[in-house]
Amino acid sequence: MKKTNFSIHAIQKNDFCLATEILKPDIVVLSGIRELDILFGGFKTGEITYIDGDSSIISEIPNQLCVNTYRTFEKDVIYIDGGMCADPYKIAKYARKMELDQRKVLEHVHISRAFTVYQLSTVIQDMLEATIKRYKPQTIIIGRFPVFYLDSDVSEKEAQVLLRSCLHKLRELTVKYNLVTIFTNLDKKMMTNNRNISSIIYKDADEIVLMKETELATRIQLVKKQKEAMLFHLPNGQLRLQEFGMVM
Repeated sequence: MKKTNFSIHAIQKNDFCLATEILKPDIVVLSGIRELDILFGGFKTGEITYIDGDSSIISEIPNQLCVNTYRTFEKDVIYIDGGMCADPYKIAKYARKMELDQRKVLEHVHISRAFTVYQLSTVIQDMLEATIKRYKPQTIIIGRFPVFYLDSDVSEKEAQVLLRSCLHKLRELTVKYNLVTIFTNLDKKMMTNNRNISSIIYKDADEIVLMKETELATRIQLVKKQKEAMLFHLPNGQLRLQEFGMVM
């Protein structure tokens, strides 16, 4: 059998690359809502996801994302509260449900509250990157992101300029630091596209998770992927057939 002659000088360093450069699996944070996670596959790094609609479930997703970020990666979350929606007690409650040390989880969640559109812009434009460098988070959440852009004391034109500027900065930081970035909204007024705010956000986001509530269920739609699922509202303690292995 003829031997192949491997010359050490015939193979250059540039001929090799790391395995991680060939295979780069998505890093995802799950919402903790089974139907949404199956449909969406989790919130991915380097992407911006906007959760919009009128379902009360939306208010719980940020709490669960805070816990699941720590549970999966033991990394921090920066939670910018745009509408008095951040609630450490609910985060701690979900942490206990997941059998995690609630104190450790809360130590990895950094909350900043804004009360005007100008404060929100300052946090995003001037303070956020320094905070990212300090805490090295995996996830950025902005709760009720659109609410201040509807302020009647701010002109429509100025609101749109401020929004586009903040979206540009958030996109830059999301890509630069490979973050999972999520905006939420829980306001029926936003579904009317007041001031064109909704259209601007929809165009910029990588995906929109639209959650519309009915009496018996919440319809979950991925607007850009054009996929949907139903989340049925069940009384406490009632289980689905899937829990018994009766549905494939």
